[in-house]
This record gives sequence, structure tokens and C-alpha cells, in this order.
Amino acid sequence: MGKALLMAAVTAALLASVAYAGNGARTGRSSASSPAGTLNLQGILKLFSDSVPCPPEAPPDVVDCRARTGRGLLAGLGQATETYTWFYRLGPPNCPAGLGKPLATTGRLVVQGKGEIGFALAEGAECVEWEPLRLEPQSFTITGGTGIYEGASGSGTLERNVSNGGNETWTGTLAVPGLEFDVTPPALTGARSKIVRVSRRAKSARITYKVTASDAVDGQVRVGCYPRSGTRFPIGRTFVRCEATDSSGNAAGARFAVRVKRRR
Repeated sequence: MGKALLMAAVTAALLASVAYAGNGARTGRSSASSPAGTLNLQGILKLFSDSVPCPPEAPPDVVDCRARTGRGLLAGLGQATETYTWFYRLGPPNCPAGLGKPLATTGRLVVQGKGEIGFALAEGAECVEWEPLRLEPQSFTITGGTGIYEGASGSGTLERNVSNGGNETWTGTLAVPGLEFDVTPPALTGARSKIVRVSRRAKSARITYKVTASDAVDGQVRVGCYPRSGTRFPIGRTFVRCEATDSSGNAAGARFAVRVKRRR
């Protein structure tokens, strides 16, 4: 495996799904409801991977050790960072000669401003050739937590791919006694289509609009829109796309049309 940094541009891949409605505005919608204190954990983290000296707990015959760090949004949690040391072994005693698998290890998932979640990765399920080893999935078990995640448990699968650089996908269940996870995205208002008429010789118009977002937990949430309010829009129809994300990583979006027409 090369020593290059693994990176991936990711969007917030989250539990919230998106549905269009009415005049083109769309609102986030959480996935199927879960029992109190349980979260359907699912999300993608951008991955960084650097070669490092192997830790003392690593078996003496491992081939390579890499510090892996993933960053991104996990719906129901928020801004999260994963850290763990990944290593593997080729050949016996785990696999036939020429094949290998990633070995068991432990790590932590730090949720900004809320606490940490400990996890353990199991040994890879299959023996594979050297090249695809870095993408081999591993099952995880939640081993506890701190802050609001004290007493956390759960399990699932950590999958990898290298599209656009590299990322890891968390899929599973997280349970914390007494914790009500926020899985409701913000509600956007003001995303309404409009028509603006200009003089016959005009080539564009300066358009202003106001889109806001309100969240049941966070209150008013910042909204990002493109093209931005106050910019010049060309003759014709332009779609404006707006997004808002709350502190628990739940995202909502809206799209509306601005049509600039010349007067006859």
C-alpha cells in the first residue's frame, strides 16, 4: 500500500433524506423512527491515512501501521472525528500465503462539544489480496462513551472506498440510555420562486431574497444559499439552492427559481 494521504470530498452523507414539495422548496426528513435512546447510525467521513510506527499492542509481524482519521457530519450526532490505528498481516496464521486481512483494533469517535464514543474494530472477515486490503470492511462494536454518550453501546459495519480520494461509511446502531437523539432537520422558510422584470436593454438584475431556518433544538440556524442574495442574476431562469445544518448534523435544503424577464 502507498504512503500517500487518503482524502475524500464528501458532502454530508446523513440520515436525513430530502423530498421536494410545493413551489420547489424541499425539507429534510429523518429516516425511520427508532426506539428512545437509539440512533440508526449512518454517515460518511472523509478519511486521512498516514503511515506511523506500530503501537505496542500491534502483533510483531504486522506489515504496515497507519493512523487513520475521519472527519465529517453524522446525522443525529453532529460534527465528528474518528481516530484509530489500522494494521494488517499477510499470510499465516490468519490467511494463506499471499493473502491478508486487517486486524482487530480500537478507536474513538469524538463528537464536537458533546463527548466521545469508544469503538472496537473486529478482524476482517475475509482473506484478500494485498491491493484491496485497505478497502476491506470491518465490523465495529461500541464499547462505551463519555459526556452525553456515557454508557453507549451498539454495533455495525465500517466500509471503505477510494472514490475521490477516500472515505469511510458508518452503518449500524448506537444506543445511549436516557438520551433522546435529535434527528429532526431545520425547517426553511422564504424559499419562494419569483419573477423580476427589467428594461429591454438590461442583461441582468440584482436580486435580493431572504431564506431563514429554524430548528427545534438549536433555534435559528445559519442558511447558505447560492447564488447569494444581492448578486446579479442573468436574463432567464436561475435556480437558487439553500442548505442548513443543525448542531446534530441534520441537514435540510431548499431550491427555488428566480426568473429575470425583459419588459416588452
